Amino acid sequence: MTKRILIINPFGIGDVLFSTPLVSAVKREYPQSYIGYICNKRTREILETNPAINEVFVFDRGDYRAFWKESKLACAKKFIGFWKNIAGRKFDILIDLSLGKEYSLFCWFIGIKERKGFNYRGRGRFLTHKVPFDGFNDKPVAEYYLSLLNLSKAKPWTDNVQGLALDRAVLVPTDKDNTYIEDFLNKSGVKSQDLLIGISPGGGMSFGTKEQARRRWPAKRFSELADKIVDRFGTKVILTWGPGEEDLVNEIKGLMKRESFIAPKTSIRQMAALCKKCKLVICSEGGPLHIASSQGVKTVSIFGPVDEKVYGPYPPGKNNIVITSGVDCRPCYKRFKLPECDIKKCLENITVDTVFNAINFLEER
Repeated sequence: MTKRILIINPFGIGDVLFSTPLVSAVKREYPQSYIGYICNKRTREILETNPAINEVFVFDRGDYRAFWKESKLACAKKFIGFWKNIAGRKFDILIDLSLGKEYSLFCWFIGIKERKGFNYRGRGRFLTHKVPFDGFNDKPVAEYYLSLLNLSKAKPWTDNVQGLALDRAVLVPTDKDNTYIEDFLNKSGVKSQDLLIGISPGGGMSFGTKEQARRRWPAKRFSELADKIVDRFGTKVILTWGPGEEDLVNEIKGLMKRESFIAPKTSIRQMAALCKKCKLVICSEGGPLHIASSQGVKTVSIFGPVDEKVYGPYPPGKNNIVITSGVDCRPCYKRFKLPECDIKKCLENITVDTVFNAINFLEER
């Protein structure tokens, strides 16, 4: 009998990419399964080319808030219509990664009998199979997600994923995405034999605009690092950016003494296609890191308040070097909270030479 499995993750790029090893494992466990996935509109493109996923549904809470302001009746009709559509797919199993109670409530109401997820702050009341949970604290997020796969009433949950393959994140650019990047590189004078190094200084959208700087190495240091890379390796450096980050890459380019060029506006999949063309991607922690890692590209990532053991490249490997400072107070981002900080030593103490030496180490291997 074909299992019909619904996965829900309403969060950002990194979280959704962390869930794709779970999708791969579900497909191995149930090869004939029909897998649906509910996500927000920004992360849809990550999932719609995933070969293990049959259907992607977009439920964006920001859109529904806007609809509600315009017309409460129209919003209610749209909301009901969405869940009627999900009910019509007759899913057997829900894997709820939302950490809330609302999605599991809706899925109970439409008749999904087996509902798995995390019992965060008592919000798992509508789950049939739930895991006590107080945050992503001591292992990679992807492994928390994987631990839900074989959760059942008959077997107590164990805090491991033994026996499950540790897949890297899945993000598949289309031919159109690849052509877009190839055309840009050709127009920019980048030849196939050129060494290309990507620098992604942004990310950190999940913290909100106010706290983005807490996750980012200073622009001046990125510019100094880029100059050293050009001098040492004779490579071409491309600065990549996402929504709201164009000023950041322009600042870095303006501070550089050597030549670099700025990537065009890209979608998530186009960013992945660009990362695939790079020999190495240097980045802050966040979405760009996980996009690059999903393409099997070497990465050097710079972590400040966030725990690299939890939110670092997955699965960890010799081609993914993480740079941290030795300050005692890091990582301070725990249980989804970032404490106030005026000194920011965790990032300020990471020197240009430290990152450059890590790049040298990668190149020499």
